[in-house]
Amino acid sequence: AGVWAEENSRDSIFDALKRRESFATSGPRIRPRFFGGWDLPEGLCDEAQFAQAGYANGVAMGSKLPTQPQGSSSPSFAVSAFADPGTEAQPGGLLQRAQIIKGWVDGEGKFHQEVHDIAGTPDNAADVDLQTCEARGAGASTLCGVWQDPNFDADQDAVYYARIVENPS
Repeated sequence: AGVWAEENSRDSIFDALKRRESFATSGPRIRPRFFGGWDLPEGLCDEAQFAQAGYANGVAMGSKLPTQPQGSSSPSFAVSAFADPGTEAQPGGLLQRAQIIKGWVDGEGKFHQEVHDIAGTPDNAADVDLQTCEARGAGASTLCGVWQDPNFDADQDAVYYARIVENPS
């Protein structure tokens, strides 16, 4: 698990937990950032200060979107991720893609989800050499994408989260 805290202190970490600005990992120390808002700029990934622009134009992961402003059609989401740098003995892997998953419950109580690839390449032909266990193929050290929900329904509660997929290892 990880949290986005301003500093490595008890108070700062607890503040980040209260904001729900946290994420989970299955092992690699990928550094994700995720923002949602009603007017996130499409060029947010080109911003030198991605996180500052995300906070200025939206809310961070774990937050609830503010009330939909008049004239806004649907929310947009921005994801940025940095690959695990690893160590000399255990190098990190390259990233394959960034996804946004949307989940919702319909009127009959049935759960639905949609998975949207927003950055990277799902078919990058990366694999593992079964003889040497070495990872091979193309990948990225960073990924970033902005996505707007084309199926947004203001009367339907929904949850959105980011998933970062590392190349096979």
